[in-house]
Amino acid sequence: MEWNIPSLKDLERYFWRCTACGTCRSAYDYGPPPFTRPICPAGTEFGFEGYYSSKGKAAFARGISDGTLTFEDPEFLSAVYKCTVCGGCQNQCQVDYKPHIPEVIEAMRREAVISGAGPMPAQKNLIQSMKNYNNPYQGPRRVRMDWTRPFKKTAPIKDINKEPAEVLFYVGCTGGFNKTAQAVPQATARIFQKLGIDFGILGENEVCCGSTAMRVGDAEEFKRVATNNLETFQRLHADRGVKTIVTSCAGCFRAIKKDYVLASEYEKMMNGIEVVHTIQYLHRLMKEGRLKFQKQLPWKVTYHDPCHTGRHLNKFSVDKDGSQLWEGAYVGVEESECLYDMPREIIKAIPGVSFVEMDRIRGNSYCCGGGGGVMTGFTDWAGRNAGLRIQEGMDTGAEKMVSICPFCYFNLTEGAKRIGSNMTLHDLTEVIDMAL
Repeated sequence: MEWNIPSLKDLERYFWRCTACGTCRSAYDYGPPPFTRPICPAGTEFGFEGYYSSKGKAAFARGISDGTLTFEDPEFLSAVYKCTVCGGCQNQCQVDYKPHIPEVIEAMRREAVISGAGPMPAQKNLIQSMKNYNNPYQGPRRVRMDWTRPFKKTAPIKDINKEPAEVLFYVGCTGGFNKTAQAVPQATARIFQKLGIDFGILGENEVCCGSTAMRVGDAEEFKRVATNNLETFQRLHADRGVKTIVTSCAGCFRAIKKDYVLASEYEKMMNGIEVVHTIQYLHRLMKEGRLKFQKQLPWKVTYHDPCHTGRHLNKFSVDKDGSQLWEGAYVGVEESECLYDMPREIIKAIPGVSFVEMDRIRGNSYCCGGGGGVMTGFTDWAGRNAGLRIQEGMDTGAEKMVSICPFCYFNLTEGAKRIGSNMTLHDLTEVIDMAL
């Protein structure tokens, strides 16, 4: 199978169009009242212009292209990886560089891996774990089933390797292996069982989506696991009747929706299969009247938009042939696939919940700080950044912070501990489960 993953050379025309205006450094809201807040976690933490948003990364890419910067310099290599690839800068940029910013950052990392320098030492352990165990958590495959223990005696979950089901619940590695985040698949499965959803899981046979490898620049490892998954999905559709793949992991959802389409045979292999996030699926059931909330939850709640279910799903219009503006021009963006409204509508529908918003939301959401390999490569920084987001949540007066990403769930929980906050983190599936 061929994969159309762009090289840094392929993207050169775009990063040279960065004007270094600095708009990418801040989130803007024109109110009323108008305000600006920092949007770049790396710039906030490190300050130096090279770390700042798309402006700094464009300068890095130019330096690599003309040979003035090399990965032999450990400080430069570290700077390339000190980025959560959250896309906050992309949301602000208004020039032709805009649609391609995360691609450029990841293409630089692919160059680092090809040169033998990248990724960062701790991140290399993730890649080796994927090669050994098909997951980045260095956990044996059997551990992937640990989250199912509460179900085994009273409500066993269907093994889709052996039994047919219309819905494949693709759990993801974070929900499967991270002890804190195991609450997410458990809540999801309980909801599905309460609603009578015909679903199954791959269990020990589930393979990492590849998002981790793609984010740190190992395209070959990404292609290996992604190809495996596409073949599995096609087989399950043909042999087990799977029509819908549901995942509660923002990273898995983004990878399948946005990275897998780079495969030459994506349309053929995914024909007849719909891929949705759990919240999309449950929102649909709520609108159909099948998901009804019975219990009061007297909580004051704020909501954190994950990068991978938000701005990473923007659809950009680019004038490819010069017929509208000029060749390669950024024309516009639409957010129809971004999961901004659905989680908020569900939260507001739960009896007793008081909902308040933080300053930086939706496309301007401030990253939890864990993405792009940062939680592994720069653990302390990831925790400090998460503490900033927790403080922003506390400033609203909320007692709980809700999100729809197990990775955010874990990192924000660590951030709350770091700053001694009493704010607790909850995945929206947990909240839905409590209210049913």
